[in-house]
Amino acid sequence: MSGFVIGCRCLIGVVFVAAAASKLRSRPAFSAFTGSVRQLRLLPPRLAAPAAGAVVAAEAAIVVAMVVAPDIGFLLAAGLLLAVTVATITTIHRGVRARCQCFGTSGTNLGLRHVVRNAALLAVAAGGLAGLATAGGPAQPAGAVLAAAAGLVGGMVLVRLDDVIDLYTTNPT
Repeated sequence: MSGFVIGCRCLIGVVFVAAAASKLRSRPAFSAFTGSVRQLRLLPPRLAAPAAGAVVAAEAAIVVAMVVAPDIGFLLAAGLLLAVTVATITTIHRGVRARCQCFGTSGTNLGLRHVVRNAALLAVAAGGLAGLATAGGPAQPAGAVLAAAAGLVGGMVLVRLDDVIDLYTTNPT
């Protein structure tokens, strides 16, 4: 497996571990996520809780698949990312103001930054899948470690992207 694929697996894994953990850490956290799904106004209110549960189940399945069956993990990640990106674009287009609850509570409403982040993650998932299809022999140990570290750091940056952007764009008072 190439270093590139290892990096992609680590990045996608970190992002979806953080996403699932933020929603499953407590009952109020899951309730807040369910409320944010309801806020999107894309589904009837009675379907918000089942949809939220399905999203969290998919996130957890992606994490497991990244370890045991990365091809399936990349496909699941791409499917979920495509769905949430379409939901985000639809929400923005309709003018609905909804908070991003991807990684727990956020003070940021869904916007272009979330579409770009999801598109980047979708590209990583697609790249990882393509890398699996063309992978030659095993990665060199040093390359594998470097790729894993890059994936972990990249994933952490994407998880905290709202904070990073706000750090550089918020006006001091």
